[in-house]
Amino acid sequence: MDALQYALKKKPIIASITRDADFTEVLQSSANVAFFLNSDILTLSSMVNALHSAGKLSFVHLDLMTGIARDSSGIKFLAEHIGIDGIVTTRTNLISMAKQHELITIQRSFILDSVSIDQTIKIMQDSRPDAVELLPGLVLPSVMHLLQRRRQSPIIAGGLLSTQAHVRDVLESGCIGVSTSSTSLWKWQDKEFPN
Repeated sequence: MDALQYALKKKPIIASITRDADFTEVLQSSANVAFFLNSDILTLSSMVNALHSAGKLSFVHLDLMTGIARDSSGIKFLAEHIGIDGIVTTRTNLISMAKQHELITIQRSFILDSVSIDQTIKIMQDSRPDAVELLPGLVLPSVMHLLQRRRQSPIIAGGLLSTQAHVRDVLESGCIGVSTSSTSLWKWQDKEFPN
C-alpha cells in the first residue's frame, strides 16, 4: 500500500484548498492529505513545509497553479525544491513526467456520459496514475459498477460533494477518498473516522 492509500485509509477526506484563508483550518483538521487547487509558487513552499510538519501529504493541481511551467523542469523544481508529495492533473504527459521525479500521481478526469467513462478507463490504462480523481463525485455511486471491472487505479471522488451523505455514498461505492473544499466536512471527518 502506498503512502496515499495508507493516509486515506485512516482519514478518507482530502482537504482541497481553494483559498489561502482556509489553510489554517487544514492544518488544524485531521485530514492526512491536502490538494492545493489555486496555488501560487511564491507561497507554496512555506505551506508545504507547514503541512509536512503536521504530518500531511501535499499535492499541487498543476493545471491550476500559477508561476511555474507545466513541464519536466517545473515538476523537478516542485519535487526537489518545494518538496511536494504529488501532483493532480488532467494531462497524461504530466503524469509520466511526475513519475520520473518519484511523485505520487493523481489523474483528474470528468465523467459526463458513457463515452467519458470509456475514455477515463483508457487514460488509466495508458498513464497508470497512482490514483484517479473523478468529477463530479455525485455520479460515482451510479457508475462505479462500470469502472470497477476495468479500472487500474484507486478512485477518489471530487466535485459537488457537500454533505455527509454524499461522502458516505461515494465511499460505500468503492472510492478510497473524497476531495472537498467544505471545511465542515473536514471537521466532520474527526467524528466519523476517529483514529
